[in-house]
Amino acid sequence: MLSVVRFDGGAPPDVQGFFWPEQKALADFEMVSHRDKPFTLADFQDRWTVLFFGYTYCPDICPVTMSVLREAMASYRDSAPPELSDISVAFVSVDGERDNPEHLANYIRFYDENWLAASGNREQVDSLTGQLGIPYEIEPHEPGAINYLVSHPGSLYLVSPDATLAALFHPPLDPATLASELLEIRRFMAES
Repeated sequence: MLSVVRFDGGAPPDVQGFFWPEQKALADFEMVSHRDKPFTLADFQDRWTVLFFGYTYCPDICPVTMSVLREAMASYRDSAPPELSDISVAFVSVDGERDNPEHLANYIRFYDENWLAASGNREQVDSLTGQLGIPYEIEPHEPGAINYLVSHPGSLYLVSPDATLAALFHPPLDPATLASELLEIRRFMAES
């Protein structure tokens, strides 16, 4: 549990991950969404966004994390007042070779039709993962291969409406705890 004291004397919420009152601004990037439209820094404006980085062929971390996230967001929607409901989810695939917009559209629909999914070539993906310090490694494979693995973390990243990194949640993730902590952070930021 991390506790940080703000310079103005107010204490931010205790979360099981990390919460940064002084937040890191993200630089522009561009990928392609599952709607075959650009996914850029502008997609974070006017809403809070929970980001998860993985890939659709993932056999373990992604389906578990996405299911936890679906349950946590349902719980959040049930408990958050309307003025704090401006939170969305974006799944970013680090495997742009297999995860094209059509494939991403089929994948994200399984979890929530309102969520966003995006990917791109290695350089495009790295333009965002590099800013957030997200390590991943694609197993060597022949071009066009389907059966290869990608190592990646199972963490979630909370981005504020002004495109700054606000919090980081590490696994194991519990839906009820995640929903509660997201709401606590949103309340704290609304009062700041």
